[in-house]
Amino acid sequence: MRVWLSLGSNIDRERNIRSALRHLAAEFGPLVVSRVYECEAVGFAGEPFYNLVVGIDSQRSPLDLARAMRAIEDAHGRTRGGHKF
Repeated sequence: MRVWLSLGSNIDRERNIRSALRHLAAEFGPLVVSRVYECEAVGFAGEPFYNLVVGIDSQRSPLDLARAMRAIEDAHGRTRGGHKF
Protein backbone atom coordinates (compact mmCIF):
# COMPACT_ATOMS: atom_id res chain seq x y z
CA MET A 1 0.00 0.00 0.00
CA ARG A 2 1.25 3.49 -0.81
CA VAL A 3 1.40 5.89 2.14
CA TRP A 4 1.87 9.64 1.69
CA LEU A 5 3.83 11.63 4.26
CA SER A 6 4.10 15.38 4.66
CA LEU A 7 7.62 16.44 5.67
CA GLY A 8 8.76 19.86 6.79
CA SER A 9 11.53 21.58 8.69
CA ASN A 10 12.57 25.09 9.53
CA ILE A 11 15.52 24.12 11.73
CA ASP A 12 18.70 23.27 9.80
CA ARG A 13 16.13 22.43 7.16
CA GLU A 14 18.31 21.18 4.29
CA ARG A 15 20.28 18.82 6.51
CA ASN A 16 17.18 17.56 8.34
CA ILE A 17 15.15 16.96 5.16
CA ARG A 18 18.02 15.13 3.43
CA SER A 19 18.65 13.02 6.52
CA ALA A 20 14.95 12.20 6.93
CA LEU A 21 14.81 11.07 3.29
CA ARG A 22 17.84 8.82 3.84
CA HIS A 23 16.20 7.30 6.95
CA LEU A 24 12.92 6.74 5.12
CA ALA A 25 14.65 5.09 2.16
CA ALA A 26 16.65 2.83 4.47
CA GLU A 27 13.47 1.81 6.31
CA PHE A 28 11.00 1.56 3.40
CA GLY A 29 12.98 1.32 0.15
CA PRO A 30 12.47 3.52 -2.92
CA LEU A 31 10.64 6.81 -2.29
CA VAL A 32 8.36 8.96 -4.41
CA VAL A 33 9.43 12.52 -3.62
CA SER A 34 7.72 15.78 -4.58
CA ARG A 35 9.42 19.07 -5.23
CA VAL A 36 10.51 21.00 -2.16
CA TYR A 37 8.60 24.20 -1.39
CA GLU A 38 9.80 27.03 0.78
CA CYS A 39 7.02 28.40 2.99
CA GLU A 40 7.04 31.22 5.50
CA ALA A 41 6.36 30.36 9.14
CA VAL A 42 2.71 31.04 9.98
CA GLY A 43 1.46 31.88 13.46
CA PHE A 44 4.90 32.52 14.95
CA ALA A 45 8.15 34.29 14.20
CA GLY A 46 10.52 31.72 12.76
CA GLU A 47 12.67 30.73 9.84
CA PRO A 48 10.95 29.65 6.60
CA PHE A 49 10.12 25.97 6.20
CA TYR A 50 11.06 23.48 3.53
CA ASN A 51 7.99 21.30 2.87
CA LEU A 52 7.45 18.29 0.62
CA VAL A 53 5.42 15.11 0.24
CA VAL A 54 6.96 11.64 0.21
CA GLY A 55 5.33 8.38 -0.86
CA ILE A 56 6.45 5.10 0.71
CA ASP A 57 5.25 1.56 0.18
CA SER A 58 4.45 -0.38 3.34
CA GLN A 59 2.19 -3.11 4.66
CA ARG A 60 2.66 -1.93 8.26
CA SER A 61 -0.31 -0.99 10.39
CA PRO A 62 -1.02 2.72 10.93
CA LEU A 63 0.21 2.38 14.54
CA ASP A 64 3.49 0.77 13.44
CA LEU A 65 3.97 3.49 10.81
CA ALA A 66 3.32 6.21 13.38
CA ARG A 67 5.93 4.63 15.68
CA ALA A 68 8.47 4.51 12.84
CA MET A 69 7.82 8.17 11.98
CA ARG A 70 8.20 9.21 15.64
CA ALA A 71 11.50 7.33 15.85
CA ILE A 72 12.81 9.20 12.78
CA GLU A 73 11.62 12.52 14.23
CA ASP A 74 13.25 11.71 17.57
CA ALA A 75 16.52 10.83 15.81
CA HIS A 76 16.45 14.34 14.35
CA GLY A 77 15.96 16.09 17.69
CA ARG A 78 12.20 16.73 17.44
CA THR A 79 10.81 18.12 20.68
CA ARG A 80 7.16 17.73 21.57
CA GLY A 81 4.88 19.42 24.04
CA GLY A 82 5.37 22.99 22.93
CA HIS A 83 2.69 25.43 21.82
CA LYS A 84 0.88 24.31 18.64
CA PHE A 85 0.06 26.63 15.78
